Amino acid sequence: MRYQASGRLVLPGDKLCVVEEFTPDEGAEALKDGDVVATVAGIAEYDLKRHSVTVKAVKPSVKIKSGDLVLCQVKEVQDKLVICDILAAAGHPVKTHWTAAALQRREKPIFTVGDIIVARIRDDYSGIYSLTVKGRGLGVFQAFCDICGAPLTLSGRALFCVRCKRKYTNRPIAPYYGKVNTLLKMFGGLLSPEGGGLLWRSR
Repeated sequence: MRYQASGRLVLPGDKLCVVEEFTPDEGAEALKDGDVVATVAGIAEYDLKRHSVTVKAVKPSVKIKSGDLVLCQVKEVQDKLVICDILAAAGHPVKTHWTAAALQRREKPIFTVGDIIVARIRDDYSGIYSLTVKGRGLGVFQAFCDICGAPLTLSGRALFCVRCKRKYTNRPIAPYYGKVNTLLKMFGGLLSPEGGGLLWRSR
């Protein structure tokens, strides 16, 4: 595979090369399989003399902090933790890949993989953020059935799967459940209807 010497626009996670060709420098990192990927959105530059690759960020990343409102998607559910990807932060452009974790409140999981939740940042532990869904306006924005994966329908204070006929009452629900326009206003248009619209229609 051939790589452009410089000037290529890349996004976080884009493959830049393999470690045998170029070692990662600022804005890049090596994965366990040997691939080198971008960690920020920017311009890839390859130093042929040093055999290194850097990515110069288009704009400096803004660090989110305790108390910030964030939109997350659940990617893994463990016994005591829910691992999420942060998709957007109110007032901040998400330029890098952020991971967050929320503690389970009960023995049974309160979320399932694919759920879209609105939460607040509690703390930052070495780049991994802890979340809370306790508070006004927080909770799941779009939930999915943990059996068939179908989107759940809100009825009163419960969520229903029209396919499995199953009822869910243990997930905290945002008061604007499923209302895309409200969500877009909350996050300052950082999510476009075209880009984000498919997010809560698929798991």
